[in-house]
Amino acid sequence: MKWPFRRIERFLRKAWSKRFPAHPVPVSEPTRPREPGPTRIVAVTRVLDEADIIEAFVRHTAVYAGHHVILDNGSRDGTLEILRSLKTEGLGLTILQNITASFYQKELNTYLYRYAARTCRADWVLCLDADEFIDDRALEGELTTTLERLAADGILCATVPLTNFERAADDPDEAIVPLRMRRHGPVLPVKKVFVQGRIAATTDIANGNHSATYDGVRLDEHLIPGLTLAHYSHRSPYQRVVKCVRGWSKVTAAGSAEVANRTSYHYRGLFEIIRDRPQHFFRRARFMSPPAHDELPVDPIHYRGGPLRYSTATDEPMRAIRCMVGHLETLAERHGRLLEEIPEARARTQAWNDEIREIT
Repeated sequence: MKWPFRRIERFLRKAWSKRFPAHPVPVSEPTRPREPGPTRIVAVTRVLDEADIIEAFVRHTAVYAGHHVILDNGSRDGTLEILRSLKTEGLGLTILQNITASFYQKELNTYLYRYAARTCRADWVLCLDADEFIDDRALEGELTTTLERLAADGILCATVPLTNFERAADDPDEAIVPLRMRRHGPVLPVKKVFVQGRIAATTDIANGNHSATYDGVRLDEHLIPGLTLAHYSHRSPYQRVVKCVRGWSKVTAAGSAEVANRTSYHYRGLFEIIRDRPQHFFRRARFMSPPAHDELPVDPIHYRGGPLRYSTATDEPMRAIRCMVGHLETLAERHGRLLEEIPEARARTQAWNDEIREIT
């Protein structure tokens, strides 16, 4: 059966635009004028335990961005060591760290955007996750030229759609993820934003880097024709489990309002399976073994990052355990600090601990 990519793509784009409409926002005066010289493109990324992909991602992104600001969220799998080695090698990196036990994306995304705009004097800020690789094969001209043209036309916010690359039965010995994962589905309606740095004072970046608001109003968005982000979100079954379990636990730790808002709701299903029926995942071949995905085209991106120097072979089950235990430790430490520093929290916890009820 022929896969109806274009029809699915049109349907998803229409559904996404209805759910998340954009509105044009007049910006009469820029926060700061553009400084002379070449266009400064800065990428910003939050990372947490990305040792299997981080080196390829940074090297590939460096082809497009002159500097990269990375905020580590407490990695324990070797991610930081790889980043430090890349910086020592000479890549333009700023490495920051902030350890959060609960969901806090919008605030950190906005911080990174403003840091790039103010400290790095970015003309354009590329808001990327570590599993998103720029795919410019269909772009007319260079990305820098495209962004310069958008700026000249008064475009403040550009959007780039995602394309999911699937974990298929490709060469398991290939360490560079974009060279290993070569099959993908249609372009998705989900988009990420590239935002001009000159409006940073009153611009916020949304959860997931999906949109930007200026003075509380969503910025009008301009889709860059021919540009997509190759998305390698599920690279192994163990990495997928960590991502979903940790992701949903962070939402839960942020309080009932985030849960009610259905924040990162796509993590909840697998979280509950792992919690209640783990055998349904770990003992089923369709989850643990990569499917062939013969119906999807073999269409790898043009990976431009070169060979890896600092990444090592990953023992995925052991890495997953380290990541999960590390997150559990962070949650426990934050809980302990709340009890130590806030008497009301200790009293409320003591009251919970004293609750005993008959259940049968």
